[in-house]
Amino acid sequence: MVSLISDERGTMEIPMRFVVYVMITGAIIALVVIGISNLKPGMTVDTLEKQIGAMKVSLAAMQSGAARNLIDPASAGGNIRTYKIVLPEDAGYLAFGADPDPDNDGNLTNTKENILTDKGNIIIFSSSAGKKIIPLDENIEIREGIFENGRWVMNRAGGKQYGVVIRGSGRSEITFELVYDPVSKTRYTLSHYTDDLNAFIYPYDPAAFPNRVWVSVDPNWIPADGVTDADVIVQLKDERGRNAAKDGVELNLTASGGTLGRGNLTTVNGMAKTNVISDKAGTVLITASSKGLNPGSTYLTVKQVPIVLDFGTWLYSEGDELTASFTTDQRLEYGVLFRGNGTKLSLPFFGTWWPNASIYIDGAKAGEVMIDSEAMLVKNFPRITLAPGVHAINVRLTNDKFLPYAGDTNLYVESVTLSE
Repeated sequence: MVSLISDERGTMEIPMRFVVYVMITGAIIALVVIGISNLKPGMTVDTLEKQIGAMKVSLAAMQSGAARNLIDPASAGGNIRTYKIVLPEDAGYLAFGADPDPDNDGNLTNTKENILTDKGNIIIFSSSAGKKIIPLDENIEIREGIFENGRWVMNRAGGKQYGVVIRGSGRSEITFELVYDPVSKTRYTLSHYTDDLNAFIYPYDPAAFPNRVWVSVDPNWIPADGVTDADVIVQLKDERGRNAAKDGVELNLTASGGTLGRGNLTTVNGMAKTNVISDKAGTVLITASSKGLNPGSTYLTVKQVPIVLDFGTWLYSEGDELTASFTTDQRLEYGVLFRGNGTKLSLPFFGTWWPNASIYIDGAKAGEVMIDSEAMLVKNFPRITLAPGVHAINVRLTNDKFLPYAGDTNLYVESVTLSE
């Protein structure tokens, strides 16, 4: 019989069991660690996809709302949506509209000019699991906004358009507004957020063939003096209204009035420029065309040069009048402006009398106006149409009144101006 006191088999089994337990526990911990490391990227992707899925539906519904005019400062606000976003710790970035890392080198600031990014209708996120691109509806055009002069407008730094990128883990908030650009005739989903990157939107291929010719003038009116000019700017546009930077396109310009600096132009980087002058008041239609492209046109207003007749003289009685002559070279309607002042006659219980100024043009009365101020003022007379030729103008005081110590209705005529 074996003695329990001297039996040593138990002492050998205890350390062996302990070693086995330690090995099994270590294996379990290793498996848990490996599982967690594999689970975390999946959790990040799942978290972001759920958030983006809800945003995708909301952005699509947003497109049917009202859009704010980007050019008109008085335009009412567009449809606005604000999104609260949670970025996990291992999320690299969340981008709307463009890929900030199209070459996948991990550097978000070195996108080369010749790399096509995207055109606005995507959402992209990166994490330790890689990059994922989620397409949006074709009519969604996301653009980065910038706050200027109290309004959110398109960020056009460097002549480009940009997507918007959120970086850094934690909670973020971004607002989008539906806007309308009347120049390109495009609705955009504009971010009320400006990042510190330049994730540009789908740079236009300069070799692409343009669709139409766009023409504008600056300023939009000039005086009919035959000297003052306006710039005529011609820009090639693609079918979506974007600038088409194509060289060597020959353009023909015509003007319904006035004189163009040049009638034949050739584009450089999709643009060409000349000028226009005119010595005739009216509206000038300027048209630009090129073979194979839709033509464009614009209007230039040419305003008549004001005719200023300086007098600088007092009229003291009804027998006094001022006379001058002037010439017009086309049949136009003129506004008649009197500049001067007067003195008054005042009687207690009877009232106050001011001088009346009457203007006659070519012997016909153009109008009569009370000059009711001792300070310099401008009074408008009725408009008058004059034919081309030489004209005579007379200014008269028509109600001279005088009483000692009560006053005198005298009239000072500084000038009479005929203009639009």
